[in-house]
Amino acid sequence: MSTETHTSVRLTLFKHSAGSFLAALDEAQIPHGPIHMFSTTPQGSGLVEAITALSEAMPWNAIAKVAVAWIEARKSREIIIHTETGESIQAKGYSASEVQKLLQKSTNVIVIDTKPVDES
Repeated sequence: MSTETHTSVRLTLFKHSAGSFLAALDEAQIPHGPIHMFSTTPQGSGLVEAITALSEAMPWNAIAKVAVAWIEARKSREIIIHTETGESIQAKGYSASEVQKLLQKSTNVIVIDTKPVDES
């Protein structure tokens, strides 16, 4: 029996963020996969992905760097990190090392781009 612990980062992608953010994760070689959710009641629309790894192997620094670079690339982008203490923190303006610390305490990360990629 293994005593290794798994860690995951849950990403909820809204509006036009899915293609560009998932491509940024792919470019950084950070594996991710969809979470399929089933419900009998209406749910908010958004694509849900997860990054899962053994706790010691979670690429926290790489994820934080991707998040900061993705936000800084366009003014229409935002990432909101929900923590286990119930806080909601907008990652815009934070450094990669600050975002890394927040991601380690996250319960959900909301990724939003309000404009399509082909719009300025």
